[in-house]
Amino acid sequence: MLTFVLILAVAATIAGGASPVVDRVVARAGLWRVQAFRSGILIAVAFGDVLPEAWRLAPSYAGWGALAAFVFCYASENLAPLDPCREVSEDCRSHPLGRAAIAGLFLHSFFDGINLGSAAFAGSSVLAAVGTATILHKLADGFTISTMLHGGSRGMRNAALAAVALATPIGALLSHIVAQHIDTWAFSLLLAFAGGSFVYIGAAGILPRLHRHEHEGMASLLANFGAGLITMLMMRRIFG
Repeated sequence: MLTFVLILAVAATIAGGASPVVDRVVARAGLWRVQAFRSGILIAVAFGDVLPEAWRLAPSYAGWGALAAFVFCYASENLAPLDPCREVSEDCRSHPLGRAAIAGLFLHSFFDGINLGSAAFAGSSVLAAVGTATILHKLADGFTISTMLHGGSRGMRNAALAAVALATPIGALLSHIVAQHIDTWAFSLLLAFAGGSFVYIGAAGILPRLHRHEHEGMASLLANFGAGLITMLMMRRIFG
């Protein structure tokens, strides 16, 4: 199942970067509804599957893993966006990515793979939940690269897209190997790190932006956020 999820994650990154200007494909109002849905999925996965499993394995370490994710996400966001930057969904001009920003995106994608590799050892229900959230996140990564490199060369954009797409299976492979040889407390740290990163992106990265776009229909945004929560609840009942 992990292999199937990784194939979809790579395909999602490439698909997200296929169109150079996202708002030609998806209306901006519609994009914010997708963001609300995605935020619901990320938060539901974190609190409904990943963090409880990490807490069950080693409660004294789970909190530190989630905290480490918050620190990492906050610090690394200075290099590259953890989520589609305003070029995708707000009124900003495209601008070139520096090498540090590309490295940051690669690092984010690498840790997405680590999250997947860790989730694979926690069971099929956790992997299905984390995989769904990651695939949506990789689609957003493709959007980010495509729009931020829109003014640059096609070769540079394709190289960055390929590097970020392949970083996820690389991280998953490494995590899958390491997870077979670490203690339970360390595995709890890895799972909690995944859960903490989902909470950070869903709550700190997406929801504040949604509040700035309430004029586009707050009821609709709330409905899509709730749909994300319900979707993950249904998946848990199917795979649980």
